[in-house]
Amino acid sequence: MRRKKHQLSNNRSKAAAVPPEERLRQGYEAGYQKGTEKGRADFDSVFEGTSIIIPTFNQKDLLLQCLACIEAYTTQPYEIIIVDDGSSDGTKEALQRYRKVRLAVHEANKGFAGSVNTGLMMAKGRTVLLMNNDVLVTENWLSNLLDCLNSSPEIGAVGPVTNYIGGEQQIEVPYTGLEGMQEFAAAYNRQSPEGAGRWMQTDRLVGFCLLMTREVVERTGYFDEGYEVGNFEDDDWMLRLRLQGLKLMIAGNAFVHHIGSVSMKSLDPVRFEQINRRNEYFYQRKWGMAQDQGTIRQLLQLADRSTGSEGWSYAECLPVQAAARSSRGFYYWLDEGKRFRIAAPAGSEDKLNLTSVRLSQRELRRIPFGGEWTPEEAARAMERVSASRQNKLGHGSVVELPDGRLYQIDRGHRRPILTRHTTDLWGLSIRIQQALPEELEALPEGKPVLPPVLLLSDWL
Repeated sequence: MRRKKHQLSNNRSKAAAVPPEERLRQGYEAGYQKGTEKGRADFDSVFEGTSIIIPTFNQKDLLLQCLACIEAYTTQPYEIIIVDDGSSDGTKEALQRYRKVRLAVHEANKGFAGSVNTGLMMAKGRTVLLMNNDVLVTENWLSNLLDCLNSSPEIGAVGPVTNYIGGEQQIEVPYTGLEGMQEFAAAYNRQSPEGAGRWMQTDRLVGFCLLMTREVVERTGYFDEGYEVGNFEDDDWMLRLRLQGLKLMIAGNAFVHHIGSVSMKSLDPVRFEQINRRNEYFYQRKWGMAQDQGTIRQLLQLADRSTGSEGWSYAECLPVQAAARSSRGFYYWLDEGKRFRIAAPAGSEDKLNLTSVRLSQRELRRIPFGGEWTPEEAARAMERVSASRQNKLGHGSVVELPDGRLYQIDRGHRRPILTRHTTDLWGLSIRIQQALPEELEALPEGKPVLPPVLLLSDWL
């Protein structure tokens, strides 16, 4: 006992000899390390419920109204993830009393796509729901959406009907203000065996309220952060879902109220028009289409030809003999369905003569790891690329037909490349050789090479 007391006395003496600032630093580092270890261990755990992701920016009162409705009318297990884009109206403080809310705060406004991506990274639910902060949910809303989503593995996403939205999801409602809204919704959303008769397949869902499985989210990847503020990022996502052979469904027996376009309406009209035009141009350049062209139909026909019963993920539609990089500064060489990490320091891109595309940690984990290369091994891979240009149908080569169609040769398959923009971003344009259709006839068609998703957030 005396020895223990002596040891405790010595420990206290040693602690007292350490300056308070140093003790604070040591405690902070120890706590941070424990938190990091716990976070990594818990990162991939799954919650048997729905993760509701709500981006918000300076709309505290709307958000609190939205949360109150979720709390009052949601009986299924759920968690709420609020992604605050640097609000200055007291949003963060107002959320402290909500037990089921997990909060992420951006220092600056990253727009809808950036905020959704933070929420997708944090989501633990077996199903994931994206929701605008100006949505008021109603009785049976989530149960009816889940019934529709779970009715078939071919369904990629489900959306409700509402009072205010563009397209097929808008319905006529008998109320004007909010008075009588919940009474109308309770009758409209009544659960019955006939509810499935009000489900409808559609070509487009709007992202104001969107339900998907966790598996579909992970196969599709993150939202493209090249879309500024908002608009067209959900169209991009819908197209990527449909290219997997997945269906989009409207649950006609699930009504929610939508106030509508609050964030976009707050913009100056000139600024709004600039953003809309820029995002439309970004969308068309990425997918190679103008509104009067039937390119979407051609893309979906391509998907029908190239997808099997299980479809394909974004990671399966990356090019071969191309470079990628992670948020941690590592470079990877993509080939034969694997990723090979290049043991080179960050900033070596020019030295290695690489044009690389940033991939998220989640996407990289879906690609089997093929091993680690030295810079010398990477250089030899570059030499093999140069040598393959001598054979236009060699592995990794890129060919263009007289009508402008592009293909990459991958292990004896011809893989359609959707746009010249795609070859530019992946660094494949310098490999393009001309070819005739008959030269490719003997090669079976493989999975397409998709344009990359632009990621700006460092933590994805």
